[in-house]
Amino acid sequence: MPSVPFSRRALLRACAVSALSAVAGLPAVSHAEEVLRVSAIPDEAPTELQRKFAPLGAYLEQETGMKVSFVPVTDYAAVVEGLATRKLDLAWLGGFTFVQAKIRTNGTAVPLVQRVEDSKFTSKFITANDSIKSFADLKGKTFAFGAPSSTSGHLMPRYFLSQEGLNPDKDFKNVAFSG
Repeated sequence: MPSVPFSRRALLRACAVSALSAVAGLPAVSHAEEVLRVSAIPDEAPTELQRKFAPLGAYLEQETGMKVSFVPVTDYAAVVEGLATRKLDLAWLGGFTFVQAKIRTNGTAVPLVQRVEDSKFTSKFITANDSIKSFADLKGKTFAFGAPSSTSGHLMPRYFLSQEGLNPDKDFKNVAFSG
């Protein structure tokens, strides 16, 4: 998806328009009685996600006349499942979780917005051993990714390792996940 620079106000407006479009297809019930349920992948503490969501939630309530509720989830799979079972209406996803949601919802998950910084991805590989100077030196070592469903903590680092000729499932002594 192409990246588009968004100011905070434009991002909030785009989300509100998208939310309005999403709820337009709901059965004919007073929107004041509806609750727009929003979540996000748990890449931060639930309290921090709730704090960051508050301005968007308030804006969406003002623009839609609906109650807007942030629904915290316990793991990446829970947000995908929430969308698939219609327990969530909108969610902030990473690239990998979006693909999972698109598959799980039979193609009905639709991307609305992407941050500019998300279009430029880098990974940093940090070692606890000063003798590791190249990717080849990682063979036979223990390696830890982030969460299994994380784009930045698993999918992209795995891709970059494969570009360097490493197969984590075969070349590492142990593979762990920290998230």
